[in-house]
Amino acid sequence: MIAATKSGATSNGKTAICTLFEGDYHLGLAAFLNSLVHTGFPGTVWAGYRGALPPWLDQLNRLDEKGTEFLIAGQVRLVLLPLKTEMHLTNYKPEFMLKLLAGPACNCEYLWYFDPDICLYSEWAFFSEWQRFGIALCQEIVDNIVPEDSPLRRQWMEIASSVGLSNPQRINYYYNGGMVGVAASHSGFLEIWRRIIERAGELGYDLKVIMPGTRAMPLHASDQDALNVAAMYSPFPLSTLGPQGMGFIPGDVKMYHTVAVKPWRGSLLLNALGGKPPTNAMKYFFTQVATPIRAYSPAHLLAKRLACSIAALVGRFYRKT
Repeated sequence: MIAATKSGATSNGKTAICTLFEGDYHLGLAAFLNSLVHTGFPGTVWAGYRGALPPWLDQLNRLDEKGTEFLIAGQVRLVLLPLKTEMHLTNYKPEFMLKLLAGPACNCEYLWYFDPDICLYSEWAFFSEWQRFGIALCQEIVDNIVPEDSPLRRQWMEIASSVGLSNPQRINYYYNGGMVGVAASHSGFLEIWRRIIERAGELGYDLKVIMPGTRAMPLHASDQDALNVAAMYSPFPLSTLGPQGMGFIPGDVKMYHTVAVKPWRGSLLLNALGGKPPTNAMKYFFTQVATPIRAYSPAHLLAKRLACSIAALVGRFYRKT
């Protein structure tokens, strides 16, 4: 049984989380899982993966003989699911969520997806309350305003019409594809999202890469553009946050999303000297990698945190505009 958390909540199995990872994203996954423990999530995380398993699994309590289920801090159950899809994992999100809701998570009433480069900042109680109001989405920071009458939305309408969708909602915001929360009863939203990604493939987009072509193409950011098309045609209510929700701008931060440069890659100091100091999301990442999962050795983590601090100091005096 999953134990009570510091916020007093206990798991009833009605809410679950999923994510997708491969390669060095296991470091982001470790930070994400730690943040779930720290913010009080009590339940199951379904993690689809390709390639090697995370090297830190031997730190966890194994729950099965196959070595696919683990318990973290007596609170979070991690289930690892190997994947065979050839498409880029970002384009596999709605398919993965639908398969979970039809299979191992069939008793779940609400399913969250988070990218493994996200760390929760707000207590889980906020997310538990948020999910009552509909499909949870968070605005992007890049081009987060896309007017309802923009050429891009007109192109999306043409694509949507080609698969039988009609009567779009009037939406002026553009949402990030790194997080979505969907009630099982609203899984039709995921069906629309998946269908638009499939349509992109039919139109010649390479779904094995994350951003095929250029922004001049209407589904350039295949999964994220398709998510926004799904939002336009959703018959279910949406409940959304501004870009501050993912820490893209100052404000009421609910999670930190380390987009573009990942904190576990490259040199923080060299990046800072190049005019790109660590973001608040990067700084927060290094507070989430020590416990209960140790993503780095103590010496390595100390060096990373020191480099982050020095890089942030450099950034106070020098950065690209």
